[in-house]
Amino acid sequence: MPQKTGIPKTVLLATRVTPRIRDIVVQMATREGLNVSEWLRNLIILELKRAEALPSVLRAPTFDLEMDDDNE
Repeated sequence: MPQKTGIPKTVLLATRVTPRIRDIVVQMATREGLNVSEWLRNLIILELKRAEALPSVLRAPTFDLEMDDDNE
């Protein structure tokens, strides 16, 4: 099993919705092959990126790729 990386998800966000909205959310998540939590998380992240509250692209760390004369 691959190891998970990044910041662990430890904070819970909760909201109340009508049974009809819940059913639609479950249906949409299932259609995309996700559980409800994953689907909602993706939706929140997409909206935060759209509002420019999060970066739209994660930047990879930069590395010094210069090689020593001994390793060339």
